[in-house]
Amino acid sequence: MRLEDLLNRLGISELYPTQQVILDMNLLEEGNFVLAAPTAAGKTLSAEMVINAELEKGGKVLYLVPLRSLAYEKYEEFSQVFSDRRVRISIGDYDSSEEPLSGYDIIVMTYEKFDSVQRHEAAWLGQLTLLVLDEVHYVGDPYRGPTLEMAVSKFMHDNDDARRIALSATITNLEEVASWLDAVPLRVNWRPVPLRVAMYHAGHLIFQDGEIEPLPGEGVLPLVLRSLESGGQVIVFYNRRIDAVSWAEKLSSKLNLDGVELEELVDGGLGGYSSSKLVERLSLTMKRGVAFHHAGLPFELRKAVERAFRSGEISVITATPTLAAGVNLPARTVIISSYMRFDRKLGRMAPISIMEFWQMVGRAGRPKYDPYGEAFVVVGSERDAERVFKRYLSSEPEPIASSLYDISQLRNHVLALIASWGYMSRSDLDEIFKKTLLYIQGGSRLLERSLPYVLSSLEREGFLVSEYDGYEATPVGKRVSELYVDPSSAYLMIQSLDELDRRFNSGDSIELPVLHLISMVPDMPRVSLQRGSRSVLEGVLEELDLLLPIEEIPVSSMNELLQITKAALSLKLWIEGLTEGDIEEKVGIEPGDLRGLAETGAWLCYAFSEITRLLRKRKLADWLNILSMRLKHGTPEEMLQLVSIRGVGRMRAKVLFEAGYKTVKDIAEATPRELERLPGIGRRLSEEIIDQARSMVHAGSSD
Repeated sequence: MRLEDLLNRLGISELYPTQQVILDMNLLEEGNFVLAAPTAAGKTLSAEMVINAELEKGGKVLYLVPLRSLAYEKYEEFSQVFSDRRVRISIGDYDSSEEPLSGYDIIVMTYEKFDSVQRHEAAWLGQLTLLVLDEVHYVGDPYRGPTLEMAVSKFMHDNDDARRIALSATITNLEEVASWLDAVPLRVNWRPVPLRVAMYHAGHLIFQDGEIEPLPGEGVLPLVLRSLESGGQVIVFYNRRIDAVSWAEKLSSKLNLDGVELEELVDGGLGGYSSSKLVERLSLTMKRGVAFHHAGLPFELRKAVERAFRSGEISVITATPTLAAGVNLPARTVIISSYMRFDRKLGRMAPISIMEFWQMVGRAGRPKYDPYGEAFVVVGSERDAERVFKRYLSSEPEPIASSLYDISQLRNHVLALIASWGYMSRSDLDEIFKKTLLYIQGGSRLLERSLPYVLSSLEREGFLVSEYDGYEATPVGKRVSELYVDPSSAYLMIQSLDELDRRFNSGDSIELPVLHLISMVPDMPRVSLQRGSRSVLEGVLEELDLLLPIEEIPVSSMNELLQITKAALSLKLWIEGLTEGDIEEKVGIEPGDLRGLAETGAWLCYAFSEITRLLRKRKLADWLNILSMRLKHGTPEEMLQLVSIRGVGRMRAKVLFEAGYKTVKDIAEATPRELERLPGIGRRLSEEIIDQARSMVHAGSSD
């Protein structure tokens, strides 16, 4: 469609400066650019204008985001804006080239998914004519940054003609990032909603211009009341989950607002979450118009909180800073409860970064809803107020720096490059690395120092072999790259295989030892410890017969070993079919963290099974594959048949199994009246799962 038609469809009568600059610079239909502009200044529409122009030329677009929550948000938005085009989201299954995507016009992906399809040498990547990098400042993130940097650098090497546009709210060294992408730097400092920032101390608001407003009280409550009384909504940021939860409860009891039933916001109700103490606390606060938001909540419950806030059903969110880096969720008022946070590297409290400060503050002010935005920082003294004004309001955010110098990250991406090429000479490898931000910022010095070590270590561990003046991936190295696991994770798996195979063939119990191994590899996130759980975990660890000698386990402390043990025990209870609430009660792990562990564990266990199969231990590989499916679904092995039926999750499978319906055939032979009497299975669902079961049985009998 024409640009006018796009704007009419969106109800846009006048462009923001953020969008006008693209037209003024003749960048709508050709050229690369990096656009840095404040939150809510219209960067997404700027991208949509370019996407529309590219589609009109018959092009194909890939839109990259750092987080799954953002991917869903952009997919839903693009599906409406470009309703006459084929739009697809692709964020899971790292062991696939996703060839069906060749038939789509707009594809939304996370950085990691983009990297994984490159490793599988997806043919459709060559069809792309426009690559959009959202939140490009993540290239400086120590975890996600190297993946984004290498994937984009490789893409530029292979698809130099494809256009590139990048978006961010905060880039100090814009020209340097633009140089990496061979793009035009565009900086727009305009905000659609005016923003005022003030410090709150001793019952007074102190604004940057020197104005002082009396506001009696302590903590965040007076600030929240001030915004609510003027008809605004509020986001309060806390550095710790425990504070976000406890303050949501305190505020909900003091504010006495109208709220909403959490269960009504979630399709199918709360299910297994209903027994979780954390979810119970969320339900109670939401009834009173307040919610908390952090990664310990399952994804669907975080989405429910976001929807309720957008619709106005809740007025206040208490959140950890992860919300600021996630979905588009502005409020009239943003409150930062403390600008200090415990820094584990330093071992003490330290100020948050300037970039993170502006990520949070930038949420203040909803375009089309609020005439202004306000951000308040709670400080302990007037000196603190001066310090915050000087550090955050009078200084530029930290420049974005490449994190690709990290050796473990380099190992991962060097193996991926060589594996996808088949054979790669040192000169070819150097040529691709010259496309990186690392090279632009550090020149050849860092690469000359790091690459030889990386290559020799990968060769020593059996992932590469040197050939003439270059390298080739071994069959194991290539498969490890395709499986999207860190080579260090794969090496630990391979090191444990002989002992694991011996125990497997001896009939020993290996479930918990395997889960412990999976929980210790670099790809698995670490969970936090609770004081009360240490003795339980120490007891489990004392009884556990590890697959690797203790001196070969890559842990830095007893504390980390107990974290690994907690993750393994949580996964063991998960595959035994316990509810999230029961596991939370026994181990102290919150449902969102548990789901994250289970998802990552299922993927790593699948990778382990594939590596084992490649090394010709087929029976053990089959067992590991079944364990992967159990981790994915959270059930004992005997219930895997039941969870294969759509609509039968882990809790309904348990209900069906205990009622005597143990196989798909049992379901197929049941009547709706029999099943609808069971808890959580009504008339409509009983008919649906019986129809599915009968189709599955029929398909099986016809094979």
